[in-house]
Amino acid sequence: MKNIIAVCILMIALVSLSGCLTSPAVHDNAEGVIHTHYEYTEGWSPNQGCYELVTGYVYNTGEVAVDSVQLHFNLINSRTGTIRDSSSIFIGTIQQGATTTYETVLDGECTQDYRVDFLFGK
Repeated sequence: MKNIIAVCILMIALVSLSGCLTSPAVHDNAEGVIHTHYEYTEGWSPNQGCYELVTGYVYNTGEVAVDSVQLHFNLINSRTGTIRDSSSIFIGTIQQGATTTYETVLDGECTQDYRVDFLFGK
């Protein structure tokens, strides 16, 4: 029983010190009348390990609907500049004045420092 408690305490300490848990990084991007606001936070779970959770919303400030809206996210290793994981989200048509929320998960490693880069798709 003492071994199990010691292992649990050690795992909690390692996760806390690994840099996996930070405050959200908030970003805004626009392309024409389409705007997106998103934030990402580092997280950890026993099944998934360390990951970046990206949540946000995209909205249309224009006077007409915009078709085929796509969002692309890349998880970039801050030290090497390489892409660790990518996710594309197809939003579809956004009517004038409408807002759509989204969420995606990017897989990382607990020993690395990452940033999330964003691009609008066509």
